[in-house]
Amino acid sequence: MTSVVSEIDITLASVADPHLTVRGKLVSIEGKYAEAALEGTTLLSAGALVQFQTAETLYLGAVESGWTDAGINHIRVFVEHSVDLARAAAIRHFWNT
Repeated sequence: MTSVVSEIDITLASVADPHLTVRGKLVSIEGKYAEAALEGTTLLSAGALVQFQTAETLYLGAVESGWTDAGINHIRVFVEHSVDLARAAAIRHFWNT
């Protein structure tokens, strides 16, 4: 994974409760860690399983920590799995033909 240069809009969702979602911006991805700046407050605490998606990739992981900096809530996620959406679509297309 590489660092994100410009912030990307995401929706971070709880795996246990998909209705619990928070909009935000993906700030960076380095190694197995992703950082996001979130809009509003979040009920997601350390250890919560979450998912978020960019145009290219779906990420699944666990919340490691959260903090507030200059009035903006941030969250750090340990990314356990990522799915390349183009590859997944190609596999799905192959299976369906």
